[in-house]
Amino acid sequence: MDTNHRGGPAGFVRILSNDEHGLTIVYPEYSGNRLYQTLGNLKETPQAGLVFPDFDNGNVLYLTGKTEILAGKEASRLISHTNLAVKIQVEAVRFVTDGLAFRGELGERSPYNPPVRYLSTEDPLDIKSNEKEIYAKLIDRQILSPTIGRFRFHIADPEKASKWKPGQYVALSFQDELDIGYSHMRDDDPKSLNDDFLRTFTVSSRQDGDEGHDQFEITIRKVGVATEYLFRHNLRTPLEVPVKGFGGEFYLKQEEGQNIAFIAGGVGITPLLAQAQDLDLTRLSLYWTVRKDDLGLVLDTFERIPRLADSTTLFVTGSIDDEESNGWKNLATSSARVQQRRIVKKDLVEDSANRWYLCTGTSFRNSVLQWLEGKTVLYEDFNY
Repeated sequence: MDTNHRGGPAGFVRILSNDEHGLTIVYPEYSGNRLYQTLGNLKETPQAGLVFPDFDNGNVLYLTGKTEILAGKEASRLISHTNLAVKIQVEAVRFVTDGLAFRGELGERSPYNPPVRYLSTEDPLDIKSNEKEIYAKLIDRQILSPTIGRFRFHIADPEKASKWKPGQYVALSFQDELDIGYSHMRDDDPKSLNDDFLRTFTVSSRQDGDEGHDQFEITIRKVGVATEYLFRHNLRTPLEVPVKGFGGEFYLKQEEGQNIAFIAGGVGITPLLAQAQDLDLTRLSLYWTVRKDDLGLVLDTFERIPRLADSTTLFVTGSIDDEESNGWKNLATSSARVQQRRIVKKDLVEDSANRWYLCTGTSFRNSVLQWLEGKTVLYEDFNY
């Protein structure tokens, strides 16, 4: 008899099916003490009982069923971003109200909790994975601001890679570069213990013609272990990372004669960078908010898409220490309308755009959605 705790964020156990054939659930096997006692027991005796307590109201759900261990591709085909999973065909269920003799209070969640791994059929990334391992080589890097850079990759075998479209993102695996192997605990960086080091980045370049999909660019901010690695990597040392696929459908649609608006927060401009060539910029309103330290990204964008400044209202946050600095001076001479403040509701509600696109952080997005209530608003979601 062996009892082990399996915990995680809400939703870490997924319902694979629930129909006339019964209930099947599955969960990814997270990193624990690495003794594999649970998996060994399930291999020898494929049966398990699970307990789901509700510490708020004392209710308890009990499940028993037959287990199956999934490893490698068998697991990853079922659950995205995992190589090890346990599937349970439920045979009996008991729900006991007020089954706990105590109640719990929500405390601090464990920093070792991995993110929810979705079923492949419900994965919000919707990555069109490559059947064969395809590698992308880092060939160029341009630092645009202290924390923002543009990185160009060359796909080693473009014929085997899935073709991508403007507005999509690429999934790159940094596991070979960043995974330092087994560790029971890692208090200096607990999330790395269950990190698959798979990262997605919006493609900020376009492919011209059917033969132009062997290179792509990403424009990113340095915010985590993978992006920091790209920023500090020595370009004289070759870097090739697996391309897991391209996905997403954040396409900017503009019918003939139609006015659209795009609201971007910092590097949220990236979907527009790849699609501006397909738009009538005279019928585009761009509302772009940036930190004053990121003016280099703004100037670079206006240089690459010259007519975009005419359509832009730029909101710069943070004090400008030296208004005579080259960045601020060049911006002041552009055709963009510049405001040294945050965006407010009044800036948007008088715009008669037929459709609004939004690529910002969650908090700002929620405010904008309230401001534009009743409007057609489409947005890029980074909650995965």
